[in-house]
Amino acid sequence: MNSAHFEVRSDDLTMSADVVEWDSLVYGIPVSQIGVFRVGNARQAAAEYQAFEKWIYEEKIGIVSCRLAHDRLIESMFLEARGFRFVEMVLHPTLEVLQERDFGSAGLNVERATSADIAVLQNIAATAFGFERFHVDPRLDRRLADERYGRWVVSSLGHPKQDLYKIQDGQRLVGFFLIEIGSDSSAYWHLTAIAPDWQGQGYGRRVWTAMLAHCKSLGCGSVLTTISARNTPVLNLYSQLQFRFKPPEMTFHWIRGFE
Repeated sequence: MNSAHFEVRSDDLTMSADVVEWDSLVYGIPVSQIGVFRVGNARQAAAEYQAFEKWIYEEKIGIVSCRLAHDRLIESMFLEARGFRFVEMVLHPTLEVLQERDFGSAGLNVERATSADIAVLQNIAATAFGFERFHVDPRLDRRLADERYGRWVVSSLGHPKQDLYKIQDGQRLVGFFLIEIGSDSSAYWHLTAIAPDWQGQGYGRRVWTAMLAHCKSLGCGSVLTTISARNTPVLNLYSQLQFRFKPPEMTFHWIRGFE
């Protein structure tokens, strides 16, 4: 077994986990993400789960996260009995048949970001977020969550699949979108943000509409993204833009010292 990867598969417990190097650098401790997680017989699964506990002890992992479909209650209770804590519910807004929709003109410019923009965009990313799991978990340092998003934007310029776009109102840089276009011409919005200085000034609907029109111009057939259910301003925005919502998911964290 690769020390950065854990896996067990049986009728009672199927799970995999990997060390997330990116988050590990930010938090200064090994951080792991559980991928597949299925529990059959909970009593038997408990014995097999001890191998995972041994792995995180040997690898000195300090944070483990797991995201489950909203109806996986057996799995969520299993994790909570072993020190995991619920931190958020996420929703997946989606808009289909993009090519058949008319978004009009938002009066904003959407362009690929360049290295000349990166300092400004990094600062926006490090100050614009506050609703998601790394910010709201009271056991984690919010400043490191800010750094995480700032680093993500910086690294995106050289990413082979993700594209960073800036949205401008004249010379005013009001926000950015980090997107990924799949082989099926669907667009996934990884990060979406309006600069804190321009929040609350009517840019939300205009920026999102401009980005939808841009994705349409790229030939995309649909858009999908993920938001925290506690982010009600953005949730209302997606509803106004006629997005539909796929089934939600629950996010759990295990943090060493808080078992």
